[in-house]
Amino acid sequence: MSADWSDDNTTILTELFVQQVRADNRPDKHLTQNAYEEVAKDFKVRTGLEYTKLQLKNKWDKLKTDYSNFRKLKLKETGGGWDYERNTIKQDVEWWKKAKIDIPGCGKFRKRGLQNENNLSIMFADITSDGTDHWNPASGTIPQSSSATSIFNVDDIQDVDLEETQTGESHADGNGKRLGRYVDGNNKKPKTSLVIQEQITRVGDIAERTQSSFESYMKKEESSSITSVMDLVVECGAIVGSDEYFIASELFVKREQREMFLHMTESAARLDWLRRKYNTKYGH
Repeated sequence: MSADWSDDNTTILTELFVQQVRADNRPDKHLTQNAYEEVAKDFKVRTGLEYTKLQLKNKWDKLKTDYSNFRKLKLKETGGGWDYERNTIKQDVEWWKKAKIDIPGCGKFRKRGLQNENNLSIMFADITSDGTDHWNPASGTIPQSSSATSIFNVDDIQDVDLEETQTGESHADGNGKRLGRYVDGNNKKPKTSLVIQEQITRVGDIAERTQSSFESYMKKEESSSITSVMDLVVECGAIVGSDEYFIASELFVKREQREMFLHMTESAARLDWLRRKYNTKYGH
């Protein structure tokens, strides 16, 4: 039978997928065979529909593509704003025409944003690349290791003699040519292989600082991710399905809203803030 992926059925399916991911039944980019069988069984109980593993796997792949495209779309948004009612980017026709070329398949999000985003984040956030794994000082993304070639040019090093490195002395070959020297491009006074060791030490220092920056970034990203913040929403008293939880799911697609929420340290203050946000938008 053909699959009926209505909004309700898709939501149920993502909830079942999330259960399997949290149970560590996704060893790579897909669930295990047993996990798909569990999902199929539970899905039939909740919907009365009996689907094959292939149908569930195909839907998993489709949801992963949608999630990846929506993440790229949000990264592409620059200044147009956010349409909270439709949960998508607020931009003109020309912007969307270009976006469809840059991100094939993203046109479906023009009138309505990604559904079940919280569940999809749990399913795919750690196995989906959106191009943010490159150094960009403006965006605060993860830096790559600095290249050793930017510190010294290996072409300037002439025939290093291992014995010189060990003893600190240089030697000459049969023609009187000295070995194991470092010569700079301006023909200045030659330096011994100690220069090489100093430069290698500098490379190590840079690598250590890069690692420290990477770890600091990862800690910050983990604490401010949508999944982590939505867990805090529940902790502060916003029950799943409540007005406060609903407004949080709309607000926290934007990083600055998550950071504002995290700035408040008391649960009561966080819950009151969510309630006010909901009342302001929906007039209750």
